Amino acid sequence: MNEDSQKLDNSNAGSEFSDEEIVKSHVELSKTKHEPTKNFLIAPLVFVFVFGCLIFVCSIQLAHSTNSFQLHPPVEVVELTAEEKEALRLERKISSGEKIFAARCASCHQANGLGIEGQFPPLANSEWVSADPGVIANIILKGLKGEIIVDGKKYGTSAAVNMAAVPISDREIANVSTYVRQAWGNTSSEVTEEFISQVRAEHSSRQDQWVGDELKALFSDSFGE
Repeated sequence: MNEDSQKLDNSNAGSEFSDEEIVKSHVELSKTKHEPTKNFLIAPLVFVFVFGCLIFVCSIQLAHSTNSFQLHPPVEVVELTAEEKEALRLERKISSGEKIFAARCASCHQANGLGIEGQFPPLANSEWVSADPGVIANIILKGLKGEIIVDGKKYGTSAAVNMAAVPISDREIANVSTYVRQAWGNTSSEVTEEFISQVRAEHSSRQDQWVGDELKALFSDSFGE
C-alpha cells in the first residue's frame, strides 16, 4: 500500500512543470503572432461614424429649438414711431373704457349702445355723447334725472342715471367716456383724465343730479340753442 502511494506521488511530481518552464512557455506564446481577422475594424468604425452624424444633427435641431442654447434669449426691441406710440396708447385707453362700460353701464345702455326704449337713452349717434365732453363728464360725475329727448324720443321716465353713487376715478371716467364717444359709429374726441379732474373741481359743491335742460343750457353751443 505504501509502495503504490509512493509511485502515484512520483507520477504526479513528474507531470508538474517548474516555475521556470511555465515562464518560458508564456514567453514563447507571446512571440507567436496570429494573422489579424480581415476587416475586423470596419464595423466599429461605421457605427462610430453613424453615431457621430446623429449627434451632429440632433445638436443643430436643438440649437434651433432652444435659441442657440440660451436660457433667456434677448427680446427683440421694436422702436415705435411717435404716431404708433400714440395709437397704441389710445387703443389701450379705449380697451380699458370698454371693460368699464361692460361692468357698469351695459346693463342699462346695452352692449350695442342702443339703450332701452323709454327708459335708458341710446349712446350711439347721440348728441348727448358727441357734444362737448363736459356733458358726459358731468352726467357720470353727478348723475342725470328727468326726461331727455334723443332722436325725437323721450327717455328717463322710469329711472335716473346715478353714477355718483358708484366710486369711480377720474381716469376711469376719462377712459369710459372716450370709449363711448368712439364706439358704435361715434367719432368724437378723446376725454382726458385732466379734463375730468377739472370738471369735478368746478362742480364739487353740487349735490343734486343734473336735469337735461340744465346741461343743455350750460352747453348750449353743443345743442344748437
